[in-house]
Amino acid sequence: MSEAVIGIDRGASFTDFAVVREMNLIDHLSVETRDWTEIESALHRIREMHASRHMAFSGASAGMPAKIKDLVVEVPEIASIGLGGATLASSQNCLVVSMGTGSAMVRVDHQAATHVGGTAVGGGTIKGLAKLICSVDDVSEVERLALKGSAAQMNLTIGDLGLDDLSFLPADATVSNFANIKSESIEDKAAGILSLVAETIGIMASLCALHAGCADSIVAVGKVSANQHIRATLARVGVLYQTQFLHPKHPECATAYGAALKYINMI
Repeated sequence: MSEAVIGIDRGASFTDFAVVREMNLIDHLSVETRDWTEIESALHRIREMHASRHMAFSGASAGMPAKIKDLVVEVPEIASIGLGGATLASSQNCLVVSMGTGSAMVRVDHQAATHVGGTAVGGGTIKGLAKLICSVDDVSEVERLALKGSAAQMNLTIGDLGLDDLSFLPADATVSNFANIKSESIEDKAAGILSLVAETIGIMASLCALHAGCADSIVAVGKVSANQHIRATLARVGVLYQTQFLHPKHPECATAYGAALKYINMI
């Protein structure tokens, strides 16, 4: 269809909007809110900008006001995650890992999307631990600090045990997160937090992808996936498990994009 479609994804921390025309992402917006009044205001602005009458909603719909409910078509979140991530990566056979407040893993085989797992570890974990350990509230500041630090100053590694390697694990592989504190540096603490999150997600995703037969196509989406320290850690996990993480453009709006694509397919 030639008219723009607006996809909306209301998550645990953010609400994302994606504007799609002829299957292409032409605009996107993210607001750090779950409040329906603020969502309605953002939706009004983006609708006026793109003159759209077509809207698809994915995510947490509890308490949705009638004035929004009458405007949108609700689509399944798992299908939205899978379709959005796979399309952004131009892949028809992949594992999409949505890294939001928590992390969901969706197997995509052409147009079929199946939820295969997940973890409560994600952006919410980063924010909470950074506040407790580093007294930092801003996740972008956590990333900046972590890029200057070393997670090895926080973690127990294979090398710390006096081993050169163990099975397929090299000496610098983590045995236990935050189990061997060698530094009080805030940068090292931030690196330790991001390492814990990325290793947990990366190992789970790798095992899911190996089982599903798509080890070379793990598509990382969601706001956490844009973090450069997270990406570097995922790459190291990929080397260990012989998997490959893909990082498409605009990962932060993948689910909202997928919701719009699903709507277009439905009509």
